[in-house]
Amino acid sequence: MATTREPYSRYPSAPPTAPYGAPEAYEPDLYPDEAVSAWDEEEQPADDYRPQRPAAKNRVGERPTAKNRVGKRPTAKSPVGERRADKNRVDEWMDKDFKFGGSRIKRKAVALILLGIPALIPLFFMAPAFFTMNSATFAGSVDDTLGTGAEFCLFICLLVTPMVTLTGQRWFVGLRRWYGILMACCGIGDMLAAGLTDSFAGGFFGRVAGHVFELMGFMMVMLVIPLLITGNPWAQRKLGRYWKMLHRLIYVIWGLLFLHLALLEGLGFENGNTHNGSGNPGDGDPIFHQRLYQYCAVSLFLLTLRLPPIKRWIVARQKEGRNWLVWVTIAPIFALFIFGMIFVINEEIFKGFDSFMEHPSAE
Repeated sequence: MATTREPYSRYPSAPPTAPYGAPEAYEPDLYPDEAVSAWDEEEQPADDYRPQRPAAKNRVGERPTAKNRVGKRPTAKSPVGERRADKNRVDEWMDKDFKFGGSRIKRKAVALILLGIPALIPLFFMAPAFFTMNSATFAGSVDDTLGTGAEFCLFICLLVTPMVTLTGQRWFVGLRRWYGILMACCGIGDMLAAGLTDSFAGGFFGRVAGHVFELMGFMMVMLVIPLLITGNPWAQRKLGRYWKMLHRLIYVIWGLLFLHLALLEGLGFENGNTHNGSGNPGDGDPIFHQRLYQYCAVSLFLLTLRLPPIKRWIVARQKEGRNWLVWVTIAPIFALFIFGMIFVINEEIFKGFDSFMEHPSAE
């Protein structure tokens, strides 16, 4: 027995049925149930409709889909996903808190404090001479203690970017600002002490810029002052995109340091036994105590990992999951970097301890 059926809700109500003998008009009720159910299965809502286009004809500005995307997003099982996961795990672990003395402290904060302590050592070595105004200590070792300290802080500041490239971690990026500030403090202190205590003629300006190598050092200090003033978040917000352009002066300072050391030590051809900036090291190996050679050994690694082709090659090997190949390749220049830094640190400790005891070394 036929029953009356409600019209299909997705269509408007049908027009009245034509009289007997006239042509029949369209009515949804005239279609069998199977046909209506077939429409329900085949039709898709407009929101779910996605036209299939070939990848080569992807429209400009259109969000790429999984089939026409140029570079597929790496999964957790891919080498890139593993590397990013490692990076995220280290950074997230550093961002976690731990309980200490009834308060909670971030692990990253403790690590940054410990890693930032060496930047204070040059000022610590010179503290007794500052308090007692010992002119003999200033004249004898302030250049070695504060000058070498500023060089050390510059190298650590420049080391941050290569380590981010190699490890993919960013929790230690804050060290770049800290070591940059201490580099400026050591450089300014070195210039002031030299201008007040050196025996060169010409007054203060003659003592800090009377010779060519001193002029290079004076120019470095003048360039580092605006970096020190703008080395804070407020200045970064105010300057906007010009802040990064301004702070690229650090590379100019890096280059001026080469000229300063090259002119100070006779382009590295001095034997290290005279007053050429190296002094008599006392260990029978004066060559590696020349600061120009230390500078070159350290800067080779720092400069190489800043070259765009090298950075692209490192990123490509990391995407392939062959990070071991990166470390094997850079191992020689990284070892040279460590070798040079050992002599820089040795110079700082040896001369700095004499400055702290207020018995400046004759070397």
